[in-house]
Amino acid sequence: MIVDAAGLFGASGPLARALPTFEPRPQQARMAQEVASALASGRHLLIEAGTGIGKSIAYLLPAILWATRDGPPLDERRVVVSTHTRALQEQLAHKDLPLLQRALESAGVTFR
Repeated sequence: MIVDAAGLFGASGPLARALPTFEPRPQQARMAQEVASALASGRHLLIEAGTGIGKSIAYLLPAILWATRDGPPLDERRVVVSTHTRALQEQLAHKDLPLLQRALESAGVTFR
């Protein structure tokens, strides 16, 4: 399994292969690494980031990797994402999560 969340955001990584218009964004990769670190340590994290950074993917990807890690029973690896708007819910369900399923499948990571 892939451990380095930020590494998935590289120009030749799974996201770039799954999304033809993908552009590496250092801020997105850094945010993903911070989210992964917070999940691994069990600490809270507050991030403020501007429009266009790719925040949704930057928090979803490490959350998926955390939830699909080996070890704990399945019911202890569940992730819940709560959004403020239906528009963001729709984006996550119909755009971002399907993209991440395609990208991570090639890396051997599956989730539902």
